[in-house]
Amino acid sequence: MKIADCGTTYTKILDTESDELEIIQTKDLLRVSQMKFDGATGHLGRMKSDYYKNELVCLARGTQNILKSDTFCVVDVGGRDTKLVEFKDGKPLRLDWNTACGANTGFTLEIIGRYFDIDFNSLDTEDDYINVTCGVFGIERAFDLIIDGVSVDKAVARFVHGVARNVYRLVDGRERFYLSGGLVENKCFMKTIEKYADVVPLGRAVLLNGLMVCMENSDLKTGFKIP
Repeated sequence: MKIADCGTTYTKILDTESDELEIIQTKDLLRVSQMKFDGATGHLGRMKSDYYKNELVCLARGTQNILKSDTFCVVDVGGRDTKLVEFKDGKPLRLDWNTACGANTGFTLEIIGRYFDIDFNSLDTEDDYINVTCGVFGIERAFDLIIDGVSVDKAVARFVHGVARNVYRLVDGRERFYLSGGLVENKCFMKTIEKYADVVPLGRAVLLNGLMVCMENSDLKTGFKIP
């Protein structure tokens, strides 16, 4: 069985028999219109499978299954949006979903990283930061710093710091939370956000894990309702 998390930028495909995880660019998936999955989540999941689960449900169920706990706060930073789920004793306390701004999403980091050919895994962190209230204006501010004589690496690291601060604000200053999504593999981002809190990375397959739980328990009650 093949299941997929069809995100805006990347699609994660899991073969449940071999446990093999494949990550492809979603633009390549869109070119293969006939490709279908046994189950899917993500923005494009509805068009790629007859069995679809909302991303917040999959994030919650995947985190529960990985941690074997009903009390947690988890943030999933995707390319297009950032999702937050907080549970206590199996009951949802908070659901948040930012889809309107790139100020705390992975895509803005990918844009500036590609433009300057930055390796985020070797980029040093910066104590200073750009106040990224908007992804586009934040990138513009990074260019302004470079024009003023700040090195490219330092300017980009300050942009990373600004995005990390936004994610930290989303969890309302929690001392410890879990992180899902592609940014767990960005060392500069992880080292930066760890200045603020104990952040435990869960990898890029949390939603797939939750999707699999939902498919195995099709009558599973989610504990909350999402249209």
